[in-house]
Amino acid sequence: MDMIETLLVIDDDADLRAGLVALLEPLGYRVLTAGDGRTAWELLEQHAPELLLVDWELPDVDGLSLIRRMRGTQAHRDRYVIMITGRSDKTDLIKGMDEGANDYLAKPFDEEELLVRIRVGIRTKRLEKELAEQIRRATVLEMAGSVAHEIGNPLAAAKLLQQKMLAGTSSRGRTELINDLRELGNALQQIELLVRKAQTLTSIQSKPYAGDLTIIDLQGTDPTP
Repeated sequence: MDMIETLLVIDDDADLRAGLVALLEPLGYRVLTAGDGRTAWELLEQHAPELLLVDWELPDVDGLSLIRRMRGTQAHRDRYVIMITGRSDKTDLIKGMDEGANDYLAKPFDEEELLVRIRVGIRTKRLEKELAEQIRRATVLEMAGSVAHEIGNPLAAAKLLQQKMLAGTSSRGRTELINDLRELGNALQQIELLVRKAQTLTSIQSKPYAGDLTIIDLQGTDPTP
């Protein structure tokens, strides 16, 4: 592995926890363990493990309740969870997956199968992070292109008016000067509106730009008052 992955084992069986530590740590994983839901949540908050192995039956709370709580929080809703349990009935498997488990492994389990599922889980999370980063970068580039594109026209008009006013101030009448000032004000107001739209964007819609490029459609958004 290129980096140390943190795993959290949540099971009330001390022997199983010790066995998983002995199995996983020599492979380069950092393994945290908890025998109850309260301790598990404290470790989750402190260490943000990439992957959790969760037993269905815990002394203070069942594993499904713990998973539901995770899925309901911004910080932990995307954690990868493998439920490990003595329940092997298909109905239990379906219920566990419906409640938010990413994978399900019945006890007693084969160690090699567990290792494969852990590797799949970690690979899945890495791919999700890479995809999220690509989307973030693309969004930033789209925003930069949008701002440059949308602000370009009113900004050019404002500069042109400013140069025109400077060049002909002494020879022009008051009415012409006032009209130019009004046009300058309108151009600056357009720029201000576009900036406000960019600052208050809550959803993103793209539109074609040049070639295969796209930009964020700022004209189709309403700035928050």
